[in-house]
Amino acid sequence: MALGSALLALLAVALLWPVARLLFAAHMGQHLLLIAIAAPLLVLAGLEIRISPLVGWGMFVSIFLFWHWPAAFRWAAESRYGEVLELGSLLAAACCFWSGALGTNRLGDGARALMVMTAAVLTDLPGVVMLFSPVAICTMPAEDAGRFGLTPLTDQELAGLLMWVPANLVFFGVAAFLFVRWIGASHSAVTS
Repeated sequence: MALGSALLALLAVALLWPVARLLFAAHMGQHLLLIAIAAPLLVLAGLEIRISPLVGWGMFVSIFLFWHWPAAFRWAAESRYGEVLELGSLLAAACCFWSGALGTNRLGDGARALMVMTAAVLTDLPGVVMLFSPVAICTMPAEDAGRFGLTPLTDQELAGLLMWVPANLVFFGVAAFLFVRWIGASHSAVTS
C-alpha cells in the first residue's frame, strides 16, 4: 500500500510539475522520473505489460529518441494535449521496456543486462548532444531560464547532464545487478 501511494505521488509530481513548462532541465527531470524511477517501480509493483522484450526495447528506444528530437518536444510543449501524449507515451514505452528487463518473461538475466545496457547507450545520445552543443538547440516554447538564473544554453546543458548521469546510474545499476545475478546462476550451475 505504501509503495502504491508513493508511486501515485511520484507520478503526480512528474506529470503536473509546473516548472517543467518554463525550464527545459525540469522537463527532462520529468522524463527521468517517468522512465528511470516510476516505470521500473510500476513493473516491480506488479504492473507488468506482457510484450516481447525485444519489442518493448524497440518501442522504448524509438519513442524516447523521437520525443528528444527538438521539433517533436517543442510541438508537444505547445499544448496540454501534446504534453500528455509525450509524457504518457514515454511512461507506457518505459513500462514495456522495464517489463522485459525486470518482468517474469523467459529472458535470461544476461540478455536482460544486455538489453538494459544497449538502451542506456542509445538513450544517452540526446543528453550528450545537449550537454556538448555550443548553442541552445533545445528550448521550451515558454522557456524562462533567466527566471532561474540560467541562460537557455546552461538550461540545455543541465538537462543533458540530468539525462546522462542520473539515468545511467539507474540503468547501469540495474544492468550490473542482472549481470551479477546471471554470473552467479551460471557459477552455481557449473558447481552443482
